[in-house]
Amino acid sequence: MNFSEQPPSKQWAALKYRGEKIAEVWFKPEGEPFALIFRIPQKSFQIPGMDQLLTAENLLSAVAIAADEVESWRHGDVLHSGMNGANPELQLPLPPPPQDVAHLTVHIRLKPPLPTAPLKESSGPTIPLTKWQDFESRWNAILGLEATIDGLRQRMESLRTQMEAESRKLLTADEKVHALNADVAQWEKAKSRVYYALPKVREFIHRATWAMGLPERKKLEEIFKNYIQLQLPFPEIDKVPEQLEHLLKDRQVLSAHGVAVCQECSTILADIQGAYRALQSNAAAKARDKMSAARKKGKFF
Repeated sequence: MNFSEQPPSKQWAALKYRGEKIAEVWFKPEGEPFALIFRIPQKSFQIPGMDQLLTAENLLSAVAIAADEVESWRHGDVLHSGMNGANPELQLPLPPPPQDVAHLTVHIRLKPPLPTAPLKESSGPTIPLTKWQDFESRWNAILGLEATIDGLRQRMESLRTQMEAESRKLLTADEKVHALNADVAQWEKAKSRVYYALPKVREFIHRATWAMGLPERKKLEEIFKNYIQLQLPFPEIDKVPEQLEHLLKDRQVLSAHGVAVCQECSTILADIQGAYRALQSNAAAKARDKMSAARKKGKFF
């Protein structure tokens, strides 16, 4: 059966090898008419010799899909391009999931079918090239902002880890003895700002993570790949500018918010580290002064 004729799955379908189930497949998940998902259980990778057979190409072959039909595929955070079937990664064994994960999930997106015949001219007005270019320009702007947002998310993951570590840091025994009270107070004050900043960081990371999965975003991505890139007229085309503008503004607001939170956290982290360096320096100087004074007193006696 041609993939376009394949109905969307209602349950996982088993893929067997020599009578034993080694994987499952789901056709056309919601909102993705040109995609399918493979799910490979942890135990399949433990079957002798099976780990070498579990490749993306073999999985596709099991459901009668040629490698050159693949636009892209991913497992975990690793994304691959199909390269018209020429990507050698298609033939390499897939990595087993971590020990605490039950399945390896492989998400495959197929290339949308090209029109088999030229579109006939309609009696209605022709869509000008500038309109297609405007759609593409707005979508590319959205993708650029999303790349910025993802970069901010990764940066804030790192900042969160560093701030949490700094907020839990304790003074050494020598520092407790020699540190100036004013320095300790300044350091503790700088650390206390972490507890007000961390909720903002968590909120942004959550929003940035889920932004890509919004239904309206997925719908626009499908419209772009299946119609706008090919400059094919489609129903409700007049609603697309408003939808693109809404998504663009949402990404602009999220990006600006992320920049502000990232700058705030960077400042807090720098202040904590600066206060601690000053505390260490002054404590060390005080310790040296005490030692010098003790030596002079010993010589005097």
